[in-house]
Amino acid sequence: MPRWMKVIRGMIRTGLIFATGVGVVASLVAGVVWLLPGIDGGREMIRLVVASAIWAFPIGVAFSGFLAIAARSRSFDQLSIPRFAALGSGAGLLLFGLLATNAWQAWSLSTALANATIFVLLGGGSATATLMIARKARPALEPGDEWPSLEEG
Repeated sequence: MPRWMKVIRGMIRTGLIFATGVGVVASLVAGVVWLLPGIDGGREMIRLVVASAIWAFPIGVAFSGFLAIAARSRSFDQLSIPRFAALGSGAGLLLFGLLATNAWQAWSLSTALANATIFVLLGGGSATATLMIARKARPALEPGDEWPSLEEG
């Protein structure tokens, strides 16, 4: 498989991982808010969970593209959390910029600033969580090890 196809496949997978992770976290937050007395916003909470997961997908795709360019010859152990957070925040800012070009008449200044903050935090937080999870997951094989055959178990 050509390298560019692997990069595109990785970008799509990263987008799906971002969408899934954000959806789970948003569901937990919405569940806690829903359980609080006096708050009646079930449909609005569901809408926010779905919207956040949908917007996390293109942020993850853009982040993965930035990462493919910025860290071509580095392993996860060599990448810093601030750099990952900056790449994720940049992806969120890119998505905000694309949306803002079409919504500049519909958004007030406070709405635009709130959306920019949400997208930047969504991108940076998702990227940081991705790096932390990737660092916790260790490869099954060390460099130089061979894959066991099926007969060996």
